[in-house]
Amino acid sequence: MPDGSQTYNIENGVHCADFIGRDQHIQYGFGPEEVEHLIERVLTFVREGAVFQPALDQPEALFAEHDGEKLIFQPGAARQLSGLGSERAYLLALAVDKEYQRWASRFVPLAGKMDIRQALEGVPIAFNELIIPTGEGGQATQKRLESIAEAMQTHGAFVILGEPGAGKTTTQQRIAYDAACLLLERQPSRVPLFVRLSQQYEHTPYTFLKTEWERRTEQPFERALKAGRILILADGLNEIPREKRNDRLKAWMLFEQDYRGANQLIFSGREKDYDNQLNLPRVIVQPLDDPRIDDFLKRHNATDLRDLLDAPPHRLREMASNPLHLFVLTMVYLQGGRNLQTLANSGKLFESFAASLMQHEQQWHPDELSVDCKVDLFARLAYQMQKSGSGTTFDLPAAKEVLPATVDVLGEELPLVPAVLFRFGRGASILDPATLPEVRFYHHLLQEYFAARELLRRFNSGEKLASFWKSPRSVDEMPPTAVGDWDPLPEPPSSGWEVTTILACGLSRNPEALIEAVRQVNPALAARCLDEAGIQKPAQVTVSTRSDLLADLYNPQIHLRTRLQAGTLLGKIGDPRFEKLEVRGVSVIIPQMVNVPAGEYQIGSGPDDTDAYDDNEKPQTMVKLPAFSIGKWSVTNAEYACFMAAGGYQDEQYWQGDLSKRWLKGEDVAGGQFSAWLNTWKQLKDITDVRKTLEQSGNFTPTQVDTYEYVAGLSEEELKEMLSKQLSQKSRTQPQYWNDLQYNNPSQPVVGITWFEARAYCSWLSAVTQREFCLPSEAEWESAARGTNGMIYPWGNDWDAARANTLEGRVMKPSPVGAYACAGAVGSFATEDHSGNVWNWTMSLYLPYPYDPAKSEQSEAEGERILRGGSWSSYRRLARCANRFWLDPDGFYSNSGFRVLSPGIFLPSDF
Repeated sequence: MPDGSQTYNIENGVHCADFIGRDQHIQYGFGPEEVEHLIERVLTFVREGAVFQPALDQPEALFAEHDGEKLIFQPGAARQLSGLGSERAYLLALAVDKEYQRWASRFVPLAGKMDIRQALEGVPIAFNELIIPTGEGGQATQKRLESIAEAMQTHGAFVILGEPGAGKTTTQQRIAYDAACLLLERQPSRVPLFVRLSQQYEHTPYTFLKTEWERRTEQPFERALKAGRILILADGLNEIPREKRNDRLKAWMLFEQDYRGANQLIFSGREKDYDNQLNLPRVIVQPLDDPRIDDFLKRHNATDLRDLLDAPPHRLREMASNPLHLFVLTMVYLQGGRNLQTLANSGKLFESFAASLMQHEQQWHPDELSVDCKVDLFARLAYQMQKSGSGTTFDLPAAKEVLPATVDVLGEELPLVPAVLFRFGRGASILDPATLPEVRFYHHLLQEYFAARELLRRFNSGEKLASFWKSPRSVDEMPPTAVGDWDPLPEPPSSGWEVTTILACGLSRNPEALIEAVRQVNPALAARCLDEAGIQKPAQVTVSTRSDLLADLYNPQIHLRTRLQAGTLLGKIGDPRFEKLEVRGVSVIIPQMVNVPAGEYQIGSGPDDTDAYDDNEKPQTMVKLPAFSIGKWSVTNAEYACFMAAGGYQDEQYWQGDLSKRWLKGEDVAGGQFSAWLNTWKQLKDITDVRKTLEQSGNFTPTQVDTYEYVAGLSEEELKEMLSKQLSQKSRTQPQYWNDLQYNNPSQPVVGITWFEARAYCSWLSAVTQREFCLPSEAEWESAARGTNGMIYPWGNDWDAARANTLEGRVMKPSPVGAYACAGAVGSFATEDHSGNVWNWTMSLYLPYPYDPAKSEQSEAEGERILRGGSWSSYRRLARCANRFWLDPDGFYSNSGFRVLSPGIFLPSDF
């Protein structure tokens, strides 16, 4: 560093940076020629892997060191460069600004087959592009992105979505940094313009961007826009004031439509706060997997924390799957925070993290106010920001207005100087220095933590806060969704106080009282508090919340969006429908069964069913069946988890027959998904115009059409090569989608199940309960679904999209079982979800009708097996009770599960 005798006059713009090395000491100013020389220096350092970071003895300065040379940017230089009115100076400022430059070092490559090589503070971030399920029984997927650049190459505009702290802003800043470096190297790219939507205020998108662009570059905005030179990075959809969000996003959608093409526009925001108002492709930030978590801990010398992540009864590994939470966990742990209860409690965790930030700054820049006093002031500021609906940003007068005029210091009332508090907050990384003179918390989660402290104080003092927790729940209250034609049905609108309330729950000494108050207004939020706050679940309010959610699930007055949410949260806090029992020393959930009496039943389709597939469903015949019982629902993840925990995949006795045992050992005993895709490919090859044919049918999403058109263009060898890697990785120790958050809620049907796995579960359940369980034959399945009247659907002969989770309803994933029962989706024998949700494997071989049990029910015969019922990814024609679908038995799909059958009458009292 330069010696202390040198003087820097930043205000007058005479000194920007120093280069020290090779017996040289060059001082760069802000003139155009000096900026160009400085750019060359910066690029030389960056090419060699050097990174600019804050100086230890002068935190506002940035320096990089390489091969004995130093390049030092003086305090405030980056900000002044950005205001020079030169595009090149603006790009240089962006490339060395600590808000962007730090991602150059913290996005680090990882070995192995990762989907993206980027990191937040060293945490790798993964992305999926949302892909709608493909076709009749086709596998629903999300496209894994090797990097965010893939989405940039294929979409002129898209939205990055994720949970709080998932790395959305990080991703945008990395994009801006990379683009700036390319342009400084005079490589093709667009000029990045990173803006925070919380700072838009009353501007239109055009005037907001124009103001920001011309302030930073002093170049005409309209000319750059028409030339397609701008990469617009609009961060914080969730930070737009709630009451203005829909109108403001509609304006952004129109702006994007007017200027789409040459320019590029990338938004980011919280997934739960976004209802697809922009109608753009979505890229989802994925939770961190175990290898990424372990890599991060290793590089931060915190490998001992790895063992704590799995220590019962806490779920630290689940918390660690969030990049920001993993970073905070690690920092608190390295600073001596080893208490599991603190680490697992999100409120306490952020309390420790914020305290360490503030104590460090207090040591560097002490003043009269204690850390505790500053915490209270930041809490008041954050709470008022959230209450006012102004997102995460206050202009300076508004920020000053919410603070008290005086504060108590050792019993003496002293004037509060807001500027001192704000300067301290920026130095501690509590407030964001990049938004000067406006006041913004560095991260939305930090604001919510401080707001949680004030919310809790007010609740404890008796203030009524119910209005913060209310959200639409009933059919009458629920607003229409703003989603596109093929977008998934969103959760109910949030109130904006959910995360704050959950954090307050973790901070509370009496969380039961707070949760009970929330429950009376919003049972779903009460359940989230129980699930996410990291506290021991208080017994009484937990039971009450479960009861409320179960009542909502079966209440016809409650909107489907709320019912789906209720079922999902039941799975998280303990669904009373799926209580574990100890039977012969094994934990098992006894399936709820419905009884089907002995009699004659009609199977197949008659001449009056115009949707029938003549070659598969006819002739219609009668079958005589003895009494049996069948699962009320498809087997859920909660039930299947008992099989896995009991060693079901390791014990060969449950895998009956040679084919099952060979499959378990990893052999390719049937065609599986490859066979299914090959058949689809052959069908597509016979269609003259795939796109036109599928679009005209109305049963395929735009993405599905793209997928099928692409597959149709492949040769057979190309198709085999594309599928071989994926299919060879099928697990023989768990269902294919067991770790996928879209499919692994305990109250959802288990999916990604082969026929072999379904049979092994039945065998295990039989052994544990000492009662026979098996897969139903297709005749038994259809008879239980149609009843004695031979109905087309379980509820009658007329289609009703409200009664089944099919493609028409756009739920786009398996629903918690029973969510459609109150809408009338109950069969003659009280089965639920018998149409839609997930396909059900049956024992039956696929053979032409008429049905012959002697030929169809051969467990060891090779051949395709029948599935019934349709699914969330197929349309209504496939949800008819008589429809027959068939796959190779080792096929595994995100829309296929199974029900169990037991011969004779089932009595729960038997257990």
